Amino acid sequence: MLHKLAEDISFYLITNKVIDIEDRDIYIYGLELLISTLFTSISILILGLLIEEWISGVAYLAVYFFLKSYTGGYHAKHYYECYIYSIFVFIVLIIAKNIIVPIYRPIIGLFSLIFSIIVVFKFAPVTNKNNPKTEEEILKNKKIARRRTLILSIIVTLGYIVKPKLIDLWLMLALTVLTIAYSILKAKFLERRE
Repeated sequence: MLHKLAEDISFYLITNKVIDIEDRDIYIYGLELLISTLFTSISILILGLLIEEWISGVAYLAVYFFLKSYTGGYHAKHYYECYIYSIFVFIVLIIAKNIIVPIYRPIIGLFSLIFSIIVVFKFAPVTNKNNPKTEEEILKNKKIARRRTLILSIIVTLGYIVKPKLIDLWLMLALTVLTIAYSILKAKFLERRE
């Protein structure tokens, strides 16, 4: 269904001379990715609204978009698997955030950040055979991933100190960074198994 929609849009763009027919496959892939990302993001925001965790949904997506394209990590084989995985991770983070006793939230958040920094500095970026990178791109992504992980870690740490009333937000940000670190480790593990 997603592929058919992307094909239809690309056909429309070709007939209206917006794109060349030679570039059709590239546009189909890009449109599939764009539609999938939009659908997943909107679903997470709606789910966040329904369970009264809208800010957590925004935080989750913000960290994900801020880091994931530079760190790489686990990639599902199909768009629907990616959708299910993303929704599942969001729900698990909401549950984790809500069951952690408030007094332990800063400690767990800080340990999550420390672990994530170690993983990002050691293993990121993870390359994907479907999106190969040059050595120069890998080095650039490594620097950006490290810088962004440190920036997020500083923001969260200062947030705990300066605005402790927003402890749920800071924990959600830290846990989302942790899921990206997990995604990196999962990709590395699967890479070694192949």
